[in-house]
Amino acid sequence: MNHKENPLGTAPVGRLLLQYAIPTIISTLMASLYNMVDQMFIGQRIGFLGNAATTVAYPLTFLCGALTLLFSNGSAVNFNVSNGRGKKEEALDFAGAGLTLLTAEGLFTTALVLLFTPYIVNLFGATQEVYPYALTYMRLIAPGFPFLALTSGGTLLIRSDGSPRYALVCSMAGVVLNFILDYLFLFPLNMGIAGAAIATVLGQVASAILVVAYLLRFKTGKLLRQHFAVTGSKITQIMSIGAAGSLNQAAMLVMNQVLNSSLSHYGALSEYGGSEALAAAGVVTKVNFLFYSTIIGCSIGGQPIMGFNFGARNYKRVKETAYMIYRYAFVIGALETLCFWLFPYQILSLFGSSAGGYEAFALRYMHEFMLLVILAGVLPVSMNAMVSIKKPLNGIIISLSKQLVLIVLLLILPRFMGIDGVLITGPIADFLVAVAAFTVVRRAFRQLG
Repeated sequence: MNHKENPLGTAPVGRLLLQYAIPTIISTLMASLYNMVDQMFIGQRIGFLGNAATTVAYPLTFLCGALTLLFSNGSAVNFNVSNGRGKKEEALDFAGAGLTLLTAEGLFTTALVLLFTPYIVNLFGATQEVYPYALTYMRLIAPGFPFLALTSGGTLLIRSDGSPRYALVCSMAGVVLNFILDYLFLFPLNMGIAGAAIATVLGQVASAILVVAYLLRFKTGKLLRQHFAVTGSKITQIMSIGAAGSLNQAAMLVMNQVLNSSLSHYGALSEYGGSEALAAAGVVTKVNFLFYSTIIGCSIGGQPIMGFNFGARNYKRVKETAYMIYRYAFVIGALETLCFWLFPYQILSLFGSSAGGYEAFALRYMHEFMLLVILAGVLPVSMNAMVSIKKPLNGIIISLSKQLVLIVLLLILPRFMGIDGVLITGPIADFLVAVAAFTVVRRAFRQLG
């Protein structure tokens, strides 16, 4: 297909970004609401120990995400580039191979977590009070990972296939069902933290069913059995592109483990308490990710535009799209900062009663750890820009930078400053990474010409 016949190569970038990004933003918001809704209902029903348990389990999101992105981003970007070059059959091969790898990955993750749940709970920083809640929650959400992987990768392909609204429906259906079941299981049925976990899994199953229904009528072409075959060449091409996002998630997994352990240890040595610090940080992190996911959604929504135009050698449109997303990211970061400073108590009240060390530390975490959150969006926008123009090494460097900086700072500063050292790592990392990531992107764009 000639790029002039495709709106990705000719329509105004601003209009295209709205068309692709808004459904994607809503979709990523829906995904972040899975954890946030659980946190809200658990906080209201169980209290801060329940919130601390979901904080302990939260790194599992990055474990599943690391493996999912390795295959989902790689298959979607290669699908976009192949379509941009008019190679429809090759695009279908990438889509099918990606779906096969995603299914296998989801089953592997479930088995891994179920086999080592007690060890993982301790590794992720659970205190003695939080341990039984976290163990129950983690064991029950593990069976949902295959459905989560299929939904995450499938919706990327659905958007690339020209149906961003249907991808949105897939994500929204699961969140709405999760919301309803959370209320039923936690309040009328009084199932405790187990009810919240089961509600999450059932929502993921519903989304996966809708994804499969669409893939049976794929617009680009019918997905046949041979398209699902996995070859060494396809795996290499998919993983080379997906490695950036995957390594970022893997680094986030390690960073969250280090952060949780630091909060538990140094929080216990402070006036706040270990479980209280863990729970408070978890609540603020979920709220932060609600904003952050909109930036991720916009950058993912811009991938088909950048990928297609890179394949068509229309580099001006690639740059125009990326810089437009940067501006959006700064606006969202500014709005988040205002919310943390103007409405902190209202935000905390959504997650149950707050008092003592829990409330005091949550306020400090919002105002100190998240001080330069306005710069945090530079990282996902830069990473996705590099992935879209098939510069996986640059993407990997960018994706790993913040997590590695945070891990180093968390291992050093709290030893001298205690819990204050944990809080100061956030703004330092945000500033250093934003400057470095934007510099890498500017250099790569100059090389395009």
